Amino acid sequence: MDIHERKDEEYVDIHIERRRFIWISILVLIGLLSLVVLTVDKIRELAERVVTPEEYRPTPDVYDIQGYPAASEKLFEEFLSRGDNRLRFAMLEKYLQFKRVDKVVPPYELLRQGSDWLLVGEPPFAIPPMEQWGTMVNTLRVIQREIIPRIGPVVVLSGWRTPHYNGKAGGANASKHLHFCGVDLVPQHKFTRKQLLPVLRKIHKKSGKQWNMGLGIYSGIRFHVDTCGYRRW
Repeated sequence: MDIHERKDEEYVDIHIERRRFIWISILVLIGLLSLVVLTVDKIRELAERVVTPEEYRPTPDVYDIQGYPAASEKLFEEFLSRGDNRLRFAMLEKYLQFKRVDKVVPPYELLRQGSDWLLVGEPPFAIPPMEQWGTMVNTLRVIQREIIPRIGPVVVLSGWRTPHYNGKAGGANASKHLHFCGVDLVPQHKFTRKQLLPVLRKIHKKSGKQWNMGLGIYSGIRFHVDTCGYRRW
C-alpha cells in the first residue's frame, strides 16, 4: 500500500512539474514577444526622428542657410501667436533698439534655439528671461564691429536655448546659449572653411581680450561667438 502511494505521489509531482514548466515557458515566450514589440516600436520611433534631406529643403517652415536648416519667419509668426510671446518679443525689440544693436541681425533670429529642433522634437523658438537680455548686447556689438566688417552679414542659427532644449540637443551644461550670451552663426556670403578660419582667428587674436570674447569653430562654416569668457576652441 505504501509503495503504491509513493508511485502515485511521484506521478503527481511529475505532472505538476510539467505543468509548471509549460507555464514558465509560456510566460517567457510572452516576455520575449513583448520585448520584440517594444524594440520594433523603439526602432520605428527613432527612425521617425531621423531628419531626411527632404526636411532640409527650403520650405515656408525651413530655410536652407548654407546647408543648415533654420526655422523660418513663418514659424516665428506662429510662435508669436501663442500666449504672451508677441508682447514679450516687442519688449525685447525695444530693449535692443535702446541699446542700438537691433539692426545687427534680425532680432527674431536670436530666439532660434538651434538647427536641430526637428531632430530633438523641441520648439524652434524661445524667449529668454528679461534679466538675461543684457548679456547679448556686447555679443551683438562684437558681431557688428568686428565680424561683419570682415566677413559680411551673418545669420544666427542658434541663439537662446532653454535648458530642456540644450539637454536634448547635447549642449554643454555651461553653454553660453543658456544665458543669452552666445550665438552660432554662418556667413551669408560664400566662404570655404579654409577661407573663413584664418579671418575668425585673427579677429579673436586682435580683439578677443578686449571683448572677453569666446570663439568656437565647428565643422563646416558654422561658428560660435559670445562675450562671457575669453577663450577659443
